[in-house]
Amino acid sequence: MPALVAANASKITIDGKDVRGVESIDFKVTRSKEDIQSIDTEERMGAYYGALKVTGSLKVKSAYEELDKKMYVAVPKVATFQIVVYLYPQGTDSKLRQITFDECILEGKSLALNANGVAVTTYEFSATRVREE
Repeated sequence: MPALVAANASKITIDGKDVRGVESIDFKVTRSKEDIQSIDTEERMGAYYGALKVTGSLKVKSAYEELDKKMYVAVPKVATFQIVVYLYPQGTDSKLRQITFDECILEGKSLALNANGVAVTTYEFSATRVREE
C-alpha cells in the first residue's frame, strides 16, 4: 500500500532556510515539442523534442521576507535560489520523497486577502531543473 504524503508533516526550504506558513506549492514540468509535418497528408512524420520547462508557485500565509527581497532587486543583481520540498507520510520521521528545484528565478508575486482576514502571498517561479529523489 502506498504511503500518503501529509502536508502538515512535510516541509519546504529556500536556500536551506525553513519557510513557515506554507499554504501550498505546485509545479509543472513540460517538454517543448514541435511536430514535423508531412506533405499532402494530415499526419505528422515525427516530432522534435527539446528542453524541459519547470514553472511553479508557492503560497505562503502573509509573506516570506526572503522572497520579497528577491522580487525587487535591480536586474543586474537578480540571483537564483533553490527550493527543496521534503515530503513525509503522516506520523513518521522517515522522508518519503525529496523534490529539489535548482536555479530558481522569481517571476511574479501576488497578494490576496480573503474574508477571513488571512493574507496569502503567491510567489511564481521558474527553475532550470527539478530533481525528484
